[in-house]
Amino acid sequence: MVSKSNQEYKPKEPILACLPLWLVPYAELVRIHQPLGYYLISTPFVAGVAYTALIAPSQVPTALLLNRFLLLSIWSVLFRSASCVWNDIIDLDLDQQIARTKTRPLIRGAVSTSTAVIFTAAIYLLGFSVLTFLPRSCTVDALFMVFWALVYPFGKRFTYYPQLILGFSGWAIPMAMHSLDVDPLVHFQAALSMVAYFALLIVMLDTIYAIQDMKEDMQVGVKSMAVRFRKSLNLLLSSLFYASTIALLVAGLIAGMGLPFFTLSVGGHLCRSFFVLKVVKQPSSSSERYARSACKVGTWLLLSGLAVECCMRSYV
Repeated sequence: MVSKSNQEYKPKEPILACLPLWLVPYAELVRIHQPLGYYLISTPFVAGVAYTALIAPSQVPTALLLNRFLLLSIWSVLFRSASCVWNDIIDLDLDQQIARTKTRPLIRGAVSTSTAVIFTAAIYLLGFSVLTFLPRSCTVDALFMVFWALVYPFGKRFTYYPQLILGFSGWAIPMAMHSLDVDPLVHFQAALSMVAYFALLIVMLDTIYAIQDMKEDMQVGVKSMAVRFRKSLNLLLSSLFYASTIALLVAGLIAGMGLPFFTLSVGGHLCRSFFVLKVVKQPSSSSERYARSACKVGTWLLLSGLAVECCMRSYV
């Protein structure tokens, strides 16, 4: 049954407008209309599988490689979806006070809190069912990541560094390595450099994302690195950019990467960061659109560099 408030609600996003009315609030809860988040959360898993194939002691069969790409991509989508719903549940009182989030499903009564909790649990369970096709160590990795995803919405209430909690998304690298039966501890330096790269990148991008609500967050009492470093944002973001670039370069050197990686993958990271940081320094009416496009292009270039390296080493 569709509530009266939801009957009166008209979504602006085309992908939501074409859905049945009863399905719209659930699609909003999992942010189906914000695909960039899916790009960002799935990239460490996909890149992790490709990178692991490049450092593995023996050649990884193509069929196994494709299987891991598929399973971890599905897991990443479900993981992100459930985490978004959970975030809305915990942030309900805060979202009511922020202009950008006032029309979210839980606030307008389109979905009850109890239903949202069940929805969250169902998505997580579906995600863990996918992991039954992977080595058991992947389930342990997933539990570690889910723990921090559940903690994250509480972080912004008690610390100015909730973005650091999101940085644990970089644990997708050890999970990807375990999926191919490669021990991250044996390849500790390679694993650490890739984890550091994605952790730093996610912290940088989420800090930039938090800037849009910074003024209201300060009034409401929501904490973030954007609020904490509001007087030195350029220094913070530049530091994260340089540190993440170094981590990616080190990862490439350790793996003995060639020109495709350093031109496409590292080049894509540089281009993405350049345009995103430029938007922060020189905001305009089209800033958000440019930033999203830069993130997508940078993501595809990163993965393209790894894909070409795999092809050159006869993994495909």
